[in-house]
Amino acid sequence: MSEPKTNFAMLLRLLGARPRDVCEAVGADKSLVSRWTNGKQKFMPGHDWVGKVADYLLTLDERLKEPVLLDVLSAYYPDDALETPALRREALIGWLATVGHLPARHLTGKNGLADLVMAKAAQLTATKETFRSASSPAPAPEKPHQPLPMKNAMVYGKEGVQGSALQFIELIMQQTEPQDILFACPEGLDMYTRDEKFGAVLMDRMMEMFAAGHTLSVVLRTDYKMTDVSAFSGRWLVAHLLGYVRSYYFDEFHKSYDDKMMAVVEGRMAMKATDSKQGDDSGIYTAIYFDEPTVAEVWEECSDYRKRSKQRFHYHLFEQPDAYLRGVAPLPDRAHYRFVRLPHFGLAGMDRTQEDFGLSSEERKRLLEDFGPLFVPVAFFEPQTPVRHLYCENDIEDALLKNRHVCPELSAICGRRAIMATQTLVDQLVLLKKTLEEHKNFEVCFLPDSQFKRLTMQIACWGDVVAIGWIAKGKSTACKDYTNTNALTGFCESIWDRIPGMLKSRSIAIRKINTWLKKAKKYGYAVNG
Repeated sequence: MSEPKTNFAMLLRLLGARPRDVCEAVGADKSLVSRWTNGKQKFMPGHDWVGKVADYLLTLDERLKEPVLLDVLSAYYPDDALETPALRREALIGWLATVGHLPARHLTGKNGLADLVMAKAAQLTATKETFRSASSPAPAPEKPHQPLPMKNAMVYGKEGVQGSALQFIELIMQQTEPQDILFACPEGLDMYTRDEKFGAVLMDRMMEMFAAGHTLSVVLRTDYKMTDVSAFSGRWLVAHLLGYVRSYYFDEFHKSYDDKMMAVVEGRMAMKATDSKQGDDSGIYTAIYFDEPTVAEVWEECSDYRKRSKQRFHYHLFEQPDAYLRGVAPLPDRAHYRFVRLPHFGLAGMDRTQEDFGLSSEERKRLLEDFGPLFVPVAFFEPQTPVRHLYCENDIEDALLKNRHVCPELSAICGRRAIMATQTLVDQLVLLKKTLEEHKNFEVCFLPDSQFKRLTMQIACWGDVVAIGWIAKGKSTACKDYTNTNALTGFCESIWDRIPGMLKSRSIAIRKINTWLKKAKKYGYAVNG
């Protein structure tokens, strides 16, 4: 978003007005308003235009829940010169006519428009009883200040929505205690993620916010689109699995609903993006609110959506298994994904798992009963069904140099270190090659560690009957609901689609496997088949 060149242009943005609105309100030609906006023509003292513009701006200011003109003028005029509406009008006319072409000293800085809010964000680090303006002196201990309102910066357009989201996160990051953000999005998450470049920036900032201990509850539409997740890829899913994000879906957003999205921290602040019915991105305007009535109103509305919605990714598999998956099997005609660092198991089912991993009879029985879908072989799926596996090539090379290594998935399930002999890994590589040659629907990709780490997860999922996702350190989520499973499948699909086609080439996969098998034979392992 371009920085306003004049105070007049800045004031239009703060008040949520556009140059064409000024044209219609005061009858000025658009070229004249353009010259006022870019500073090429000053307002002349005593001229009718400056009075008309001042009256229009005052009218806009009165419509705001928290007016901004007094805050602007107070940077230039003493309090006694702004005590009455007439005095404020006179001051505004004088300000427009004399310094309207200069940047206002309290509205400038590296963040531009955001400074209007950020300059006062220090009050959010205090308790509600000790809120104060960052530009005001600290209150004496015996006379604490009452809460002072912060001003609402209203901005238009898609870039305004994006900038407000980043600004909202900045304010969250200034909190001294972890906060839970409640986010409702009637428009759909692609309001952000359809811009992949911005989505990546937003996800970076959100992960920093999560790392600082803050959490997010988000209410979205049930129809989880591919565009909703493509830019966020695996990190958005990992945030769910780690418990930073609690995701809900809700079908009953009104079709005529004007609000595109709402974010709120109870008792602190709220953000709303609303459609002004202009028919394009310029018609969307965003504001961050700090006045208690508005924050309470947004909180109540978002809380009501959450109460009436259903949660996604709510089941922690390793913390409360309760035979959740018992008796469940994937559908043979639905896509299958497996993203893990090493090819541990699953290609040939459970027939050799007990021997290969040193499992007890009780552990093998539990795996078969509660985690059977993990061990469905590729041959189970129909020929035309996509079956896609993703592995880390660096881990395979490292494992070939060792006698044995830990299997993280089985370790998490069994609650102990489950060890796999390297000979078992070699057998898995042989089976991978054979499966690639025999099943044309089977795809395998080996990524270097630097790229695999960007996924930050290990995951397996199946169609619309059951899905399982897990990451390191035993954190896991299982889903048995169509929207949950579709979302998880969508994450996998978006990640797979973003890998360059050359890296997913069947011939390249077989060539890499052959290289590893030659090394294994050189190291003394048996290469069968």
